[in-house]
Amino acid sequence: MNILYEVPDAKEYIALRIAAGMNAKDESVAKTALSHSIFSVIVRGEHSELIGMGRMIGDGACFFQIVDIAVSPSHRDQELDKVIIGEIMDYLNQNAPEGADVILLTDVPAIGLYQKYGFEFTYPKSISLCKTM
Repeated sequence: MNILYEVPDAKEYIALRIAAGMNAKDESVAKTALSHSIFSVIVRGEHSELIGMGRMIGDGACFFQIVDIAVSPSHRDQELDKVIIGEIMDYLNQNAPEGADVILLTDVPAIGLYQKYGFEFTYPKSISLCKTM
């Protein structure tokens, strides 16, 4: 297993998203999205295949958003999600200014994982809204 700080190729990014149960993206959309990453961490298996990833987007100062935390189903027993989040949190601890907001959207089963890293529900102080185009 190799941890690298780079964005994956668009095709393997799309394949990992699908394998992880996330929606597919058009290749041109994926290329644009990946090129706008502030930080990206990927995990490659023993044959250099992409087995996990996570990345961060935002303005690099006031707001950061953690996105695309994905792990191949065949490697979920290795707790790679914790490795990926740990790498992202290390980056934030070293680079995010005091007072910066770090936001993420997650599915319900992963809430406990993020709470271990200090994430809290925003409600009742605020609530998130989302619209998919």
